[in-house]
Amino acid sequence: MKDCEILMLVDRLERCLLSAADFHHRNHITVAATYLYAAELEPALNKMRSTLLRFVAHHGGNRYHETITRFWMLQVEKHLDRNLCLAEAVERVTSALPHKDLVYEHYSRELLASALAKAAWVEPDLRQIGASGKLVIG
Repeated sequence: MKDCEILMLVDRLERCLLSAADFHHRNHITVAATYLYAAELEPALNKMRSTLLRFVAHHGGNRYHETITRFWMLQVEKHLDRNLCLAEAVERVTSALPHKDLVYEHYSRELLASALAKAAWVEPDLRQIGASGKLVIG
């Protein structure tokens, strides 16, 4: 994707111009990388959260999941190289994180299905993530 295509995707998501069916894993990762490219983790996470909450509400649902959102923001941050141009940085991140099932290497399906994990950040129960976003086997 070119910078203009990335920014157009972000704009369309923020203005709820995408259908829920058209917003796939790669798009989530692209938006996360774009937000993290421009800001540190907490401000980028806050922006991602508010964008996703607005998008989900617009499409008549309550599918926002705090633990999954933070998990992916940490994964994107770990792979993001802000020394590259935006398009190259996004390509590197999306290539490194192509599979949405990565979350299940860290979390059991039962924990992710819980109301607590949906509403607030919950630490992984299978494979930990260090404070720096790096994986910790333990």
